[in-house]
Amino acid sequence: MVEQGKITALYCRLSKDDFDSGESNSIVHQKEILTKYAKDHGFGNTRFFVDDGVSGTLFSRPGLDALLAEVRTGSVATVIIKDQSRIGRDVIEVGLLKRTFDEYDVRLIAANDNLDTANGFDIMSIFRDVFNEWFVAYTSKKIRAVFKAKAQNGKHSNSVAPYGYKPSEADKFVWAVDEPAADVVRDIFKMCVEGMGPQYIAKELSRRGLKIPQIYKAERDGVPPKHIPKRPDTMWHTSVVVGILSNREYTGTAVLNRKTSKSYKDHRKYVKPEEEWIIHENAHPAIIDEQTWQTVQRIRAGRRQVQRKTYEKGVLEGSVYCLGCGDRLYAKRNSRTNSDGSVREYCYYVCKNSRTYSDNSSCTPHSIQREALEAVVLKDLQRVLRLAKMDERKFADKLNAASSRESERGLQKAKNELAKSKTRIGMLDRIVSKLYEDNVEGKISDERFVTMLAGYEAEQTGLKIRVSELEILISDATAQTASVDSFLRLVRSYTEIGELTTEIVHEFIDKVLVGEAGYAPGRYSHWAREKTQEIRIIYNYIGDVSETINEE
Repeated sequence: MVEQGKITALYCRLSKDDFDSGESNSIVHQKEILTKYAKDHGFGNTRFFVDDGVSGTLFSRPGLDALLAEVRTGSVATVIIKDQSRIGRDVIEVGLLKRTFDEYDVRLIAANDNLDTANGFDIMSIFRDVFNEWFVAYTSKKIRAVFKAKAQNGKHSNSVAPYGYKPSEADKFVWAVDEPAADVVRDIFKMCVEGMGPQYIAKELSRRGLKIPQIYKAERDGVPPKHIPKRPDTMWHTSVVVGILSNREYTGTAVLNRKTSKSYKDHRKYVKPEEEWIIHENAHPAIIDEQTWQTVQRIRAGRRQVQRKTYEKGVLEGSVYCLGCGDRLYAKRNSRTNSDGSVREYCYYVCKNSRTYSDNSSCTPHSIQREALEAVVLKDLQRVLRLAKMDERKFADKLNAASSRESERGLQKAKNELAKSKTRIGMLDRIVSKLYEDNVEGKISDERFVTMLAGYEAEQTGLKIRVSELEILISDATAQTASVDSFLRLVRSYTEIGELTTEIVHEFIDKVLVGEAGYAPGRYSHWAREKTQEIRIIYNYIGDVSETINEE
């Protein structure tokens, strides 16, 4: 049966999904079927080519590649498979494989499908290929539906938990806190709040000799790591730290349905639009509180990419902006000779778009000494905290009243417009429905129907867009109370603030805006000039309260 010197290739494939079907598709079972078939039909010089745990939608497989290499050398006479689905589940790719076999005069036999290319063209083989691909598409659709159902119930699609968590004993798809690792996660967030960047945090973790997450989890679970890292087990990479700092799930929030693949044919992962994510609050125990999480995100959003090592960083660095152009102010060093001949070094902030900082200037300096700015910010922060602690209700009422005065009329107008727009949208639905009936009954002509329908649909589309805008406007206007409460909770965590620290700045202050300095003749001497400069402090949650909150 076999040409002299040529082999009979027995090809077996098992995908991960096939494991659920038991022994019927196992590699051992396939080998038994193919061995018996070859023996019963007089095929000798057999050789197995196997792909274990590989999807039929993939056509770059070690076993198949080895088989095709033999085919192209002309050393294969016959290829025998259990059924057509074993060779693959993609109509186009399977067709190309069959064409390759024909090109090299290779006979293809599918034992269970009664397919033998020696008997000529079999049209049913085409339908079987189509069905095999449909089966993959249908299975993929079911799996996606299962994953989405799990996500809607607050469960993850797999039991792989991030560093700091582990699968709970009750349900492997729900996470429990892994305390040793959770302590490291808390330290990472704490170091970030204190002003350390990911690179320096990674160095500190390496210095402590802490195992990287991949090795730690493998040792904890008693399994070998999937990938052996090239670096030492205690050499943390900056990207790992960044991943931890950006993972919202450490707050106890499950962020699900976030990633998917293009299709069952294209397995490359991509991140879905944020509006398609499924988010569950309090889905598992939190390692990081929401306040710390928000603080870290603000730090990461405004962090400088290049850190200067020529001076000690100020606590406000990265939070100071120009009141003129809105760009960031950067720190520079300078020195001054005192009357006694000694030299005093000092640091000041200056707009990056000014001539002092850049040759291509587009803004005036807007500069201020670091010590002076820190003193102003500390004094104002102490003032705001003192007023907040003195009477929380009065403090909140002032902020809410200020917000209400600005937006009460506009908010009520927006609510009225929203109600009218929704009523009109419902009315247009009824009008369009009646319009269809009139057209069907011949009460209005087709031409008139098309013109009227286009007008009503255009109006309805405009109204729906306006409804979305109004809902966002109302939502933003009603969020002020929650923001004040968040600020007051932050105030309660401090008894008093005697000095500014990086942590305090990140928790309380969003940004500090520095205006251009002005000079006027002094009160006691024409030559002594008095400096005036506008400083605006934008607090987290409550914004600029310089005119709203004053001591009485």
